[in-house]
Amino acid sequence: WTKNAIVLAAFFFAFWDRSVSHALGWPEVMGVLLAVGIFCVVSSGIYLINDIADIQADRVHPLKRFRPLAAGRMSILTAWLLAFLLVGAGMGASLLLPPRFSDTLAAYVVLQLVYSFWLKHIALVDIMVIAAGFVLRAIAGAVVIDVQISSWLLLCTFLLALFLALCKRRH
Repeated sequence: WTKNAIVLAAFFFAFWDRSVSHALGWPEVMGVLLAVGIFCVVSSGIYLINDIADIQADRVHPLKRFRPLAAGRMSILTAWLLAFLLVGAGMGASLLLPPRFSDTLAAYVVLQLVYSFWLKHIALVDIMVIAAGFVLRAIAGAVVIDVQISSWLLLCTFLLALFLALCKRRH
């Protein structure tokens, strides 16, 4: 869930940016915090789907074999139902925020689904998709508070996420 803190990045930088056309106050704070919460709910559902896709490999992994699905403590049906509930609830809650947020969240969900079942098996593409997920989070935070999306925010988010993904893959 800590990954979803990147949704706050645009607010953090816009708060001190004198070129922002409107003052950022409590409505924007509440909106961006709601966006973080929604991303946490949706990404939890996506993690369940990813665990379903990886269940066979996780069962033979020294650490991942203790995860609820791999260890058999949660049924696949329960995981699917919970994943559907979490993603559906998050998408529904996204309607409380500007439409561009819902669109960005939907793009994140589609990207993560394609990643879970296909793209994570393609070297280098997998880390690009991971980085793109972080960029979508940063974009989501910006559209919630209706500020201009800086190319620097996108570039720095992408490069930092790419660096972290490469380090994780190397490890």
